[in-house]
Amino acid sequence: MTDVKENKEDEMEVFPFIEGETIDLVAGNSKWVPLVCKWQNDPRVRKYARNMWPRSLDDVKKRFETVPDGHGHIRDHVGFIIYHKRDKRPIGEIGLNRIDWVNRHANIFAQIGETEYWGKGIVGEAAQLVLKYAFTELNLHKVKAGVFTPNERSLRAAEKLGLNKEAVVKEAIYVGGKYHDIHKWGLTKKEWLEGRK
Repeated sequence: MTDVKENKEDEMEVFPFIEGETIDLVAGNSKWVPLVCKWQNDPRVRKYARNMWPRSLDDVKKRFETVPDGHGHIRDHVGFIIYHKRDKRPIGEIGLNRIDWVNRHANIFAQIGETEYWGKGIVGEAAQLVLKYAFTELNLHKVKAGVFTPNERSLRAAEKLGLNKEAVVKEAIYVGGKYHDIHKWGLTKKEWLEGRK
C-alpha cells in the first residue's frame, strides 16, 4: 500500500500545450530537471544531440526558469517535453530554436532521452505537431533542420516529414574522433500546406 501511495505522489498532473495521438507536448517542469540532465549527459543520447560539454543540474535548471516576455526580451526558442500518454512519463524534448522573427524561420530540434522509445515513430509524431504549431500559430515562413551523417534515424525522419534536402556541408562537425557531413533540410509553410492536401 505504501508503494501505491508513493507512486501517486510521484505522478504529476500535466497540462498539454499540444495534444497528439501517442504523445503530448507539454511545458517543462522543474521536477523533471534531473531527468533532462540525465538525458543530456547520457553518451548514447548526447552523441546525436551534439552535447560536447557535461551539463550540471544548475545548467538544466536555468532552462526551466521563466523568462518574462516583453521588456525588450525577444524569445528565440520554444521547447517542449515529449510526454508519453499511455505510459504517463516524459521521454524526450522537442522544439524550435534560433527563431528569427524578421525572416520568420527557425530550427527544429528533437531528442528522445529514454532509449527504449527509439525507433517507434515518436519523433515523427512530435515533429508533425511542432511543424503545425510553427506554421499555424507562430506564422513562421520556414523551418530548418541539420542532421549529421552517422545519424541515419534522423536522416530518415527528415525525409518522412517531407523536409527538402537543401545542402550537404562537407566535414563540418567533429564527432567521435571523425569529421562528418551536415545535411541541411528545410520546409516552407507553402510546401507544408501543399503536403497536407
